[in-house]
Amino acid sequence: MSRRDDRRGVVLLVVLFFTLLLAASITSFVRRATVDSLVARNRDHAAQAMALARGGVRIAQALLLEDRLDEGTNAVGPLDTHLDLWARIGDMPFEAGAGRLRLRIQDAGAKFNLNALFETDDEGLRTPRAETESFLLLFFEKIIDELPLPPGERALYDVRDLTANLIDWVDGDEVRRHGGAEDDYYQAQDPPYFAANQPLLALDELRLIEGFDGPLVEGLAPYVTVYPYAPGGCGHAGVGCGVNLNTAPPHVLALLFYDDGVDLRLADEDVVRDLLELREEGSGVCGADQSLDGCTPISEIVTNAIFPPPSISSQIFIVSAEAEVGEVRRTVEAVVDRTRPTEPRLLSWRVR
Repeated sequence: MSRRDDRRGVVLLVVLFFTLLLAASITSFVRRATVDSLVARNRDHAAQAMALARGGVRIAQALLLEDRLDEGTNAVGPLDTHLDLWARIGDMPFEAGAGRLRLRIQDAGAKFNLNALFETDDEGLRTPRAETESFLLLFFEKIIDELPLPPGERALYDVRDLTANLIDWVDGDEVRRHGGAEDDYYQAQDPPYFAANQPLLALDELRLIEGFDGPLVEGLAPYVTVYPYAPGGCGHAGVGCGVNLNTAPPHVLALLFYDDGVDLRLADEDVVRDLLELREEGSGVCGADQSLDGCTPISEIVTNAIFPPPSISSQIFIVSAEAEVGEVRRTVEAVVDRTRPTEPRLLSWRVR
């Protein structure tokens, strides 16, 4: 091979090298441009989805306020049921340009309020009400029996200890019901902490209480809430809000606690069935001392007082606004208090 051929081979290799280098640079540039475009588009979609979800919460507030205004014009008065528009809104997805919004509004009164188990005495100290211990013993027994665990694991829960520990966590003193200091157990944890000695502020707070582990709290979740934190607001001054008879699902209605003339008990299947039949008829259920057209007093089904006094109207609602734009999804979960109709309050706000 001649020297000229050698030079031509070297030139060819150099040309091929730079050609490959240029192709790689172009490919890298195109790839980066594509990625940047997708990032920018997703960022825009995320901003649009977030704005749409926030708007969903505002729509929910407007619906709840409109509902309260409408209640002022009917003969029954304030009455929140599963037939109200706010309760059915989850079946009506909204289309908003390129986005889609699904809104869900739940009545906090559809679950049992754990904070309603306590009252404030004349000295301002938070104490369990007279019926609290009896209710919790039956309630925890029911929940533990329903846990999807082997019998041997369910037997590890002691309903008396759980009852005492929950009361100790919320009540205003620092002494255990079984004797000793409330904080001994909590100070031995890593990291150490103290008993709250105040109303429960979130359901997950139960996980901090001695004896309350993950499976138990998950078993409690379908039944209980912590709203409202303080007594009042249900037509019973100084008394915690009980279950809303017109929105609570069957498993929560089964927590109605009363004296049947022989003993304190939870509602049986017949009581729950009677309540559901009234609701399906559209008449609704009224308070024990009410006798109005369009609703049936609870006293016709349960003759003795229910603990805590049940409600027929609610002020606090859990709103979930899920927005989807392109492939981006944003959900805002908020708790709305409409106690003051002209100025609804947001008790919590979480984005996920």
